[in-house]
Amino acid sequence: MAHNTSTTTLNMQTWFLSLFICLVLGFISNAPCLALPDYDRNLYYEDYYDDVETSSGGPEPLIELDTTFVEQPYFERAEIEISAQPNADVLMNCDVKNFHANNVVIWYKDQTVIVNGQHSMNDRFEALKNNSIVLRTAQPDDDGNYFCTVLPQNITQNIVLTVEKAFSIRCDGRDVLDRSIVYRQGESHVCECRSSGGEGTNIKWFLNNRRSSDAELEVDENAIYIDPVDEHHAGIYQCMDDDGSATPKHGRFEVIVHYAPKVSTHRHHINTEIGGTAELYCDYRSYPIAVTRWLKNNQYLSLSEKHLMSYAPEQHFNRSTLTVRDVTTDDLGEYKCQAENSLGSSEMKVHLMLEPEKGQFENVEIKGNVVTLYWLVRSLQPLSEAVLDYKMTGAYTWSTTTVLHTHRHEEGIWKVTHEMELLPGEWQTRMKTKNTMGWSKFSAPYIFTIREESEDNNEMDIVDDNENVVIAGFGGGAKEQKSSASTRCHLSLYGLLLIITTTLFRLITRH
Repeated sequence: MAHNTSTTTLNMQTWFLSLFICLVLGFISNAPCLALPDYDRNLYYEDYYDDVETSSGGPEPLIELDTTFVEQPYFERAEIEISAQPNADVLMNCDVKNFHANNVVIWYKDQTVIVNGQHSMNDRFEALKNNSIVLRTAQPDDDGNYFCTVLPQNITQNIVLTVEKAFSIRCDGRDVLDRSIVYRQGESHVCECRSSGGEGTNIKWFLNNRRSSDAELEVDENAIYIDPVDEHHAGIYQCMDDDGSATPKHGRFEVIVHYAPKVSTHRHHINTEIGGTAELYCDYRSYPIAVTRWLKNNQYLSLSEKHLMSYAPEQHFNRSTLTVRDVTTDDLGEYKCQAENSLGSSEMKVHLMLEPEKGQFENVEIKGNVVTLYWLVRSLQPLSEAVLDYKMTGAYTWSTTTVLHTHRHEEGIWKVTHEMELLPGEWQTRMKTKNTMGWSKFSAPYIFTIREESEDNNEMDIVDDNENVVIAGFGGGAKEQKSSASTRCHLSLYGLLLIITTTLFRLITRH
C-alpha cells in the first residue's frame, strides 16, 4: 500500500512538471504541447478512500456546509408619525428587525441622502451606532417625510415628522397656514388654531372679516367645525390669539368650496305682448362653473332666430338670458332653466304671460296711524283694476280694498298707491292687479308696524322725501283729507252764523 501511494505521488509530480514545460515551450515557439503521461485516477481515489477507511472506519465529505437558515431584516411598521417642539433635538429610530453585519442603512429626507451608514451628509444630523439619527434644533421647515432604507434588501420605513410652530392652523391635522384648500359640498371638517404659550379661550375666529358669531361658524374654544360644507363657507378664514398684546399672533387660510349649482330669478312671471320681444332671466351660482340650458314643454331649446341665449357674469352670480322674438300665443307658458356641473344640477321655472306681473313693494310711509303704501307693477297692457288685501298679524281673514284707477310710472311699469288709517299693531298687506288680459298673482306679503302714540313721540316716522308723488287709484292723500275737513268745518260755522243772523233780523222786523 505504501508502494502504491509513492508511485501515485511520483506520477502526479511528473504530470505537473510536464504540463509546465509544455506551456512554456508553447508560449515561446507557439508549438503544440506533447502528449503528457497519464495517471491512474481510479487508483488515486481508491488509494484516498482506502486511507480514509483505514483511519476513520468510513468515508466522510471533504467540506461540511452550514445549512442554518438566515432570517431577513424587516420593519414591523411601514410608517411612524412623530412630533417635536421648535428648537428641540429630535431622535428618529430605524426600527429594523433582524439587522445583520452585511446590512447598510441609508437615511433620506424626501429624495435627498442625509446619512449613509455612519457618515452624515448634513451637519444638523448625527448618525448613531444603532442606525438611528438625531436632528439638532428642529425648525418648522424640517416638517416632512424621512426614510430609513436597509440594503441590500431595499426595505424602507417612513418617518413623518411634524414640528410644531409658534402659531399654527391645522385642518383635519393638515397645516393650512397661508394656504388655500378645496372642500366639497356636504363634507365635514375641523380646523384648529394653536398658539404656543396661549390659551384656547383667547382664540378668535373670523370669516371674510366677520366675527365667527356673525358668520354663523360653530366654534369650540380654538376649533371651528365646518359641517356640512356649503357655499357660504367659502372665503378667507382668520385666527387670532387675543392675548391682550399690541401685536397678537394671527394667521389666515382660504377655503374654496366646490358646490352644485343654485339657480334663482328676480322675475318668475314675465309679462309680454303678442308680436313683442320677451327676455327670461336665470341667475345661478356654482363652482366649478355650470352649463345652463332652457326648456319649453320639456324640450330643449336650441339657438335660432326665434330664441337667442346669452351669458353674462354679474357681481355675485352668473346670468343666462333667453330672448324670445316675435311672441305668439304658442310661446306663452312655462319655461325651465337648468344649470349643471360635475357635482349636480338644479332648475327653476319662469312663466311667460300676457297678464300683469306680481307687484313689487317699493316704499311705505307711516305718520301716526296713517299708512301710505307704494307698489310697482310691470304690464305692457293698461291696468284696469287693483285689489289690496290687509290684515293684522295673527288674523285668519283678509280685508280687501278695490280701486279702479292706477298711475303709469314708466313705460311698461305702473305705480299703485294706497293710503289708509289703521290701529296700532303689526300688519300684513298684499296686492294684485288686472290688465286687459287678466289678473296677476298676489304679491308677496309685506309686513309693517303701527306704533302706539307714546312710542311715536320717541320714534321717527318712515317718510318718503318725494312730497309731490301723484296719488292715484287708492283714495286721496292725508293732506287732501285734512284740507277737505277744514273746509267743511268753516262752511258749517258760516252756515250757522247765517241762520242765527237771519232769525234775529226776522224777529226785529216783526216787532
